[in-house]
Amino acid sequence: MNYTLSNLPVITAPTLASDHHLLSYVIIPAICIYLIYALRTNRTKLGLPIVGHRTFWEPKWLVRLRFIRGSRSMIKEGYEKYRDLFVLRRVGADVVVVGDNKLLNEIRALTNDAVRSVKPFIDDFAGDWTEGNIFETSDVQTRVLQTKLTPNLSTLVPVIRDELQYALQKEIPPCDGEEWVELDLTTVFPRIISRLVARVWIGPDRCRDEDWLSTTAQYTQNLFITGTILRFVPKFLRPVIAPMLPTYRQLHRNVKDAARIVGELVAERERVDAPTAHQDVLQWLLEAANAKERKIENLAQLTLILSLTAIHTTALTMAQALYDLCARPELIPEIRSEIANALQGPQSQGSSWTKAALDELHLFDSLLKESQRQSPVFLMTFNRILPKALTLSNGVHLPAGTRIAVPQNAIINDPVRIPGGNPATFDPYRYVKLRKDLKNTQRYTFAMSDAEHMAFGYGKYACPGRAFVANEIKLVLSQLLLMYDWKFPLGQCPQRPKNFTVDGDMYPDMKARMLLRRRKGVDV
Repeated sequence: MNYTLSNLPVITAPTLASDHHLLSYVIIPAICIYLIYALRTNRTKLGLPIVGHRTFWEPKWLVRLRFIRGSRSMIKEGYEKYRDLFVLRRVGADVVVVGDNKLLNEIRALTNDAVRSVKPFIDDFAGDWTEGNIFETSDVQTRVLQTKLTPNLSTLVPVIRDELQYALQKEIPPCDGEEWVELDLTTVFPRIISRLVARVWIGPDRCRDEDWLSTTAQYTQNLFITGTILRFVPKFLRPVIAPMLPTYRQLHRNVKDAARIVGELVAERERVDAPTAHQDVLQWLLEAANAKERKIENLAQLTLILSLTAIHTTALTMAQALYDLCARPELIPEIRSEIANALQGPQSQGSSWTKAALDELHLFDSLLKESQRQSPVFLMTFNRILPKALTLSNGVHLPAGTRIAVPQNAIINDPVRIPGGNPATFDPYRYVKLRKDLKNTQRYTFAMSDAEHMAFGYGKYACPGRAFVANEIKLVLSQLLLMYDWKFPLGQCPQRPKNFTVDGDMYPDMKARMLLRRRKGVDV
């Protein structure tokens, strides 16, 4: 989804550390090169306060490295001290952080000629070397998500529901007995979501193809590792360093494999007289794309990146929500009751999920939004780069190339900005109570984005697929809650896994586990 294109997460430290040869021969030299380069590089001075320096003489390269693990506290410090505008030093770029609503709305109103929403993603993951720069010259994916995916949600929900049954059979271990079975959500949830996304993206013919599923999974890992390493490497050295990376070479093999599969699908569809019979993202891309975008290599790249962005953040959001729900077991019967009522109500079709039935899950929707508020995937959102200079209404001049972001994690914990009571308190009823006011019926839904809740972005470049994501999450978790009992393992401390941050991204404890057991007498 589009909001993730400018906020894609870096690979976590445990993943990088698992490859000792890569760590020894590539990462350490890359960091050394980066440190030398950073010592010799001077940034344009913007006249704004810079956050993160412990002492006046602390070198900025050290601040950038400390931001990798200290981003949350640095963002909080900057927002509390300066709020309107301040600068954070990240690896690869300084970021002008905009906390003032008036200034944010000024930038939000700019056209794509004056502010670029995809460029930060391309820069973060060395798009010139990881083939991510296709998004800089094409917006066909956004048009397809806005004009085809979202309007067809009512048709797609039954499709997702059917594929979910198969995905659960494949990915959830047998647990019909009395014993509880251990599950790693951070491994299983991405697999489940990847299967659902494949069904919607490329259709039923190949969505269960392990070749496709493994290609998308490997592509995700290889892109994260390659992009993260190259972020430490000056651009003039990337032609030398990139080909040395095993993940760089594997990444390009993944794209070739995806192109082969997509090419086979397109060739088959071109032999059929009624291509409109295929209601999936690939078909919609074919219909909306120009001659250049229709090239098989470009279609494969678009499909891969759209798959990546639709899987990673969705799976993390689902895991965080289930952790939050299981930390409050007294809520589970109430949520289950709401789910059962929606399935038995007039909006369902023979006790089957429909979009209208999912829309009836008001309390569950509120819990998901509250969970996302307290455990957002991204600490900063609304990532933008200015292609030309901009002078704000307060007189601050931002030169061309300035990178901008909004301190989402600080805003969602600001008692002045967040309605419904103390933001430090997890309140699953927060948004369902706010929605009782008729003027707020849509404003406080899970999928809605505004200046106080920007998990899905903000403004005209907000995630065009956020309604699809919201329905998908509600459908999967509803089914899991109806079919299984859940609890934390005895002795896991703390019970609700703690979150940690890497660069500007938040993850739950990757070592945490859940226990599940099939519910007796429940037929869903």
